Amino acid sequence: MMELSRVFVDVTRYHRYMTHSAMCKIGLGRGMPPVLDYVIRNDGCKQSDISREVHMTPATATVMLQTLEKNGFITRRSDKNDQRCMRIYITDEGRAVAKLGKETLDGFDGQFFGALTAEEQEALTGLLKKLWSSVEENVEKYKISGKENRNETVSEIS
Repeated sequence: MMELSRVFVDVTRYHRYMTHSAMCKIGLGRGMPPVLDYVIRNDGCKQSDISREVHMTPATATVMLQTLEKNGFITRRSDKNDQRCMRIYITDEGRAVAKLGKETLDGFDGQFFGALTAEEQEALTGLLKKLWSSVEENVEKYKISGKENRNETVSEIS
């Protein structure tokens, strides 16, 4: 089991590093493509929608949206019916960089997963989905809120 864990960590770490490097070359942070994609599909959405749908904390979404706005990829405007609510809109530059990001990631993933046959890719996808379902079912059990004693939490997991 230890070897499986080590190989899984190594492969996912490499994939994460390489995708992050590729995104940096075009001016995007690692988590920005899914945000841009969501805004493209839901132009005029709220920040809370983004953080919920792309699975990030509201604080992380705030920082990311500030960066995207500063770079000219999105704009924020007050909702006409509720001045307290800010709506997020994609810009032409945001559409262009999102397209470039998707092409870059697709190209990298094609090379990365190209070592596997189509059948192997399908099997791996099925196994990872099964693993993810298990993780989702147990995620609350393993969360540390910061209030517990770390040693107590570790002993509960063991």
